[in-house]
Amino acid sequence: MLFERKKLIRFHHCDPAGIVFYPQYLVLCNELVEDWFDEGLGVNFFKLHSEMHHGVPMRHLEADFLAPSVHGDELTFTLGVDRLGGSSMRLAISAEKDGKVRFKALQTVVWADLEGTPRAVQIDDEWRERFSRYLIAQKD
Repeated sequence: MLFERKKLIRFHHCDPAGIVFYPQYLVLCNELVEDWFDEGLGVNFFKLHSEMHHGVPMRHLEADFLAPSVHGDELTFTLGVDRLGGSSMRLAISAEKDGKVRFKALQTVVWADLEGTPRAVQIDDEWRERFSRYLIAQKD
């Protein structure tokens, strides 16, 4: 299963040429992860941090900028769990319009305990089950 959300490209996402300024794609990805927790996993992203004392800080990021997007475009962002490890997971994110992929990223995030000094911890069974619903079938 993939998590999917439409995102409108707004004026503040664009550079003076009217195309998405590439760091804004990372902001949109972070919004997508927050939406995924809120709507896909059923846990408010703010409460995850403030009350449950967990978070998903970035460990590694790979991004490909494949085609320009412009002000007013509505992009379909998708998120799937590409790999689920012991204390981390790799998220596959893409943004497309009219069947053409404009941006894609692989981002590895760490399942972190934020109580005291933040540190990576093992993903427990409850969270592993939630994340597993979004596992992408691996190709051989």
